[in-house]
Amino acid sequence: MKHRAVFLVLVVSLLSTAAAGFSGCGNKHNTLSAIIVTPLDPVIAKGTTLQLSVTAVFSDGLIVTSWSQVTWQSSDPNVATVSSTGAVTRTAEGTAVITATDIFHPDIVRRIAVTVTQLLSITINPSNAVISLGTVSSQTFSATGFYSAATPTIWAPTGTRDITSLVSWASSSTAVAVISNVTGSNGFATAVSAGTTTITATELATGITGTATLTVGP
Repeated sequence: MKHRAVFLVLVVSLLSTAAAGFSGCGNKHNTLSAIIVTPLDPVIAKGTTLQLSVTAVFSDGLIVTSWSQVTWQSSDPNVATVSSTGAVTRTAEGTAVITATDIFHPDIVRRIAVTVTQLLSITINPSNAVISLGTVSSQTFSATGFYSAATPTIWAPTGTRDITSLVSWASSSTAVAVISNVTGSNGFATAVSAGTTTITATELATGITGTATLTVGP
């Protein structure tokens, strides 16, 4: 019984020590130092939703991703609202400051400016492609979005953005050519038979489209 008692005391001691070390904020030697919100400089299109994420940095160098112990607030809900989980919904053009505050440390906050911009049009490149069966039987298309951002940003320094992987691609005649929406090969068209088809890129949130022509020769 003596040995069993000593063993139980040792197990309880080890569990208490592990719990204290894991708690982070509860351990006086390992306290929360800062929180980081990503993406850092979001510029987002009106009518869509962006998920913000928080990373916690502790005094001993420990980094915890997907930190959920925060509250969210928007400086201008008329421009962008933010949910309790950090999902930002854009409602109008403009800029809103989104603030994340640690629940247990109200003095630890992080603010980011979210710019809401409107997609105006989409251009597909090349606009008129010609390929042949049996030789060059494929064509890669790209899509460029033109936005109404009032000021240049890291995201869209010229008001444009490559949105090839963000749009939905379609071919008006899949008997002539098919086009991919698979990640990594977005906009890749493959010839099926001779003829002409219209290639369309559509931004689903707004319904704005861009078109190009693909001709497949025999």
